Amino acid sequence: MKILFFCTAHNSLSQRLFLVLSRKHSVTVEYALSPERMIEAANLAKPHLIICPFLTSLVPQQIYDAYLTLIVHPGPPGDAGPSALDWLLMGDDGTDADSERLLSENRFNPVGRSHWGVTVLQAIGKFDAGPVWAFDQFHVNINDTSVTKSSLYRGPVTQAAIAATVAAIERIEAAASLVRPPSGAPISPPATPKPEDPEADPIGHISPSLSADAAFAELSVSISEPFLGGPTHHRPLLKAAHRNFDVRKHTASTISRRIRSADSQPGCLSDLFGPKLYLYGGMIESSSSPSSSIRGYTLPGSVIHVRDEAVCVATCDNKGIWITHIRQVKTKTDPALWPKVPAASGLEQLGISLVQGSSFYIPAVPQTPSEHWGKSSHSTFQEIWVDFVTEGERRLAYLYFDFYNGAMSTGQCRRLVQCLEYISFKATDPTEHLPLTAVVLMGGNSYFSNGIHLNVIEAAGDPALESWYNINAINDVVEKLLLDLPVRGVTTIAAIRGNCAAGGVALAAACDVVLAGQHVVLNPAYRALGLYGSEFHSISYPGRCGAERAKSALRSMTPLSADDALSMGLVDHVLRVSADLLDGAVRDTVQSLFSFAENVEGVPSPKFGAWKQNADTSPAGLALARATELGQMSMDFWSARSERYHSRRRDFVRKAKPSSTPLRFATHRRQKGMTDEEEQDMFDSVEWFVEKAAHKLKQDMSERMIRVINDFSMGNDDRTRLASPMSGTDVNIAKSTPIFGCYYNP
Repeated sequence: MKILFFCTAHNSLSQRLFLVLSRKHSVTVEYALSPERMIEAANLAKPHLIICPFLTSLVPQQIYDAYLTLIVHPGPPGDAGPSALDWLLMGDDGTDADSERLLSENRFNPVGRSHWGVTVLQAIGKFDAGPVWAFDQFHVNINDTSVTKSSLYRGPVTQAAIAATVAAIERIEAAASLVRPPSGAPISPPATPKPEDPEADPIGHISPSLSADAAFAELSVSISEPFLGGPTHHRPLLKAAHRNFDVRKHTASTISRRIRSADSQPGCLSDLFGPKLYLYGGMIESSSSPSSSIRGYTLPGSVIHVRDEAVCVATCDNKGIWITHIRQVKTKTDPALWPKVPAASGLEQLGISLVQGSSFYIPAVPQTPSEHWGKSSHSTFQEIWVDFVTEGERRLAYLYFDFYNGAMSTGQCRRLVQCLEYISFKATDPTEHLPLTAVVLMGGNSYFSNGIHLNVIEAAGDPALESWYNINAINDVVEKLLLDLPVRGVTTIAAIRGNCAAGGVALAAACDVVLAGQHVVLNPAYRALGLYGSEFHSISYPGRCGAERAKSALRSMTPLSADDALSMGLVDHVLRVSADLLDGAVRDTVQSLFSFAENVEGVPSPKFGAWKQNADTSPAGLALARATELGQMSMDFWSARSERYHSRRRDFVRKAKPSSTPLRFATHRRQKGMTDEEEQDMFDSVEWFVEKAAHKLKQDMSERMIRVINDFSMGNDDRTRLASPMSGTDVNIAKSTPIFGCYYNP
């Protein structure tokens, strides 16, 4: 079947669904940039079915009148509106149908619903109101502080969306009376072609007038049960003001839900620190340290601790709430969104002092003992921890690094290096009964790692220099895995439990063994961001995949499933369990890797790091690879070629609306010989960017002269300038439309 995706952005859900459906169907993607572009795409693709996995705009009537069009809505049957997950996490249990009263009287249930769902319904004129072709549901706990809108979306919502979409397609195929369309027909109800037509479509046209069985809206596809989460309603857009909180009367759990309901877009708008800012985080501090009762420092709103650039603020119920990141509010005069940055440094650079009275904050919250790097015994904010376990005659270290959105800043990488140095010390500690056998990199639940921290870089006074610091810091992490730990006889294992991209994939690939959950999506290429890449990928990728496959992974710039990565050699084992069972499966698999040879007589020990036989991982080889990669990266940061990286980073961080769909996704637009700019060899040429910059400069100067003359004659000055966030540097930035503009409107 030919399937066309309409997406506001090709995000984690649409990528995962694309990979699943592509096993059986031909899938192409179009960004929903305008009704005209969508109609044009349908005419070009001539799909049997249109699916909208992530769409924040209406489908034009011309499309859904001609093609059966499915909307993937992140809510169960009967739920409608653009803020489904937001209302869920706020505590809407469905008992009050009046949205305005629910908000004004704060009738949210602190326990919330037990279940939520995803519905695949047919597009009609009314939003989220078409016939239901399938739905699925899952258990949810809104008071689990690890559950945010974005983590929910990437996890159970995505899994339910896949199950429901696959079921919907099967039901449509079974119900369809297939009528073949004429070749090259534009949008209109297709007619039947002549049977002798050699180009006749073997599947034919699937009529949008097909009737969905009413039972499809009654029973979920996974457990064949009615929706278990309570009544559902149409809910309006949840505006920023609706999530605001007052630390003097709202408990830590209420504040946490409100912050997490807005993560990662748009953030919770609050004046907690003075000016209105979007806040992120929401972890609860439950420590009952005696120092927390110091008079004058536990007034609600007081800063009671700062840890790893996160700020903890006292709440009215003698607890605390951790704010990990902030974003400035976009005003009408700002040409683009501001970067999202770590809270402590962001507040400091905005001139918002964390000093109380004449002294710095009192650390009422105990610091997690970094000298032991253990998991805290109480609810708190903690990014890095190690779990040492003994299994028979083996001692293993499970290393967790749960960084927000998988991004690893310079500071975070340096802390991870410190933790790895501690593990290296423990590997040969004579006081330990057993030597350390292996380190298992667990990353985070939602993301394993996405490489360098683009938001922190974009916010820096000198983004190129911060990029250099960041890439060197993450290289230091990878070097520990390739050099320091192997020298001590420690096996390195990466357990990819969440999505992974760019430097995060290379970080995992540097390990002796790579495990991956069956649901994860990997994007190993750096190129779409305009980077050559580092993290010793020039050693690990060819060593694991061979030169040609390594080049293909870096040049294709398309997502990979865990099975795709397995077939290429980037992954060694795929764990075929559900996401909630993945942690246990990782530990079972690690144990079996080491115990297999011990239990089977005559079987040789497993060859951990066999890929290294195809690569030079000696100190000299690693030094050469690092120098070569960084030589290329320096051109990405400072040469004329840097335009490709700096512009793409800026657009990504500030969520600029793209001008077109990349051809690598929109295969319906790719004609013979057509390629994306990033696919061409000239994209690596410094000279090509010099010529391009010179040509653009001439164009800009001519346009600017005309504009200046016109402005001067009218007495205007429309220069668009933007101060580099969290710095005092002026940077010229073209005014852009945010892709999620409505989300950031206070």
